[in-house]
Amino acid sequence: MPHTDLVAHYRHLLDVAQWLDYTLSWTVIQPLAEPMDVTDIAESVAGSGYEIQETDVEGEGLFIDESGPSIMLLDLEGGFRSPHELERLSIGARVWDLFWGVNGHSSLVYAADGHIRLTMPDLDPQEAYGPDPQALNHLLRLLPEPFTRLSNASAMALVQMDSGAHLDLEWLDDQQRKVIVSADT
Repeated sequence: MPHTDLVAHYRHLLDVAQWLDYTLSWTVIQPLAEPMDVTDIAESVAGSGYEIQETDVEGEGLFIDESGPSIMLLDLEGGFRSPHELERLSIGARVWDLFWGVNGHSSLVYAADGHIRLTMPDLDPQEAYGPDPQALNHLLRLLPEPFTRLSNASAMALVQMDSGAHLDLEWLDDQQRKVIVSADT
């Protein structure tokens, strides 16, 4: 699907599910060699003391699902991943962590093979930094206005184009798996 169609899809998603536009963290993990599943990722983010429950997509918590060739984590409270956690999640994988908050802060972090490759504060490609700040240029060049600040919808489209993960209204409206961390851990 062309980037413009994906941007229209995500613009529509954010218009209908307006609560997503306040605060969101969408992390996508794509295994490179060894297969990973939802339980592998849940244990990686929550430790051994967790369970997975089916619930509506709302409120606090970390929702997890397979999406295309990837596994996605959705945190409606936003910003749950530290750089160390993203590096750990990216061992044997590629990871995209897209965040925005009600205070106007936003970022896209891309990690692979256990290392953060780039951080793009304010979704501005001109401000990208890290060991490989051009790591996503193959996608940015496809944009009508490459290297200009991305909208939330455009950033979501880039993540989908690179990872194959997809977020839509049907997924948000259905019950999904939520990682519940035990109080004992």
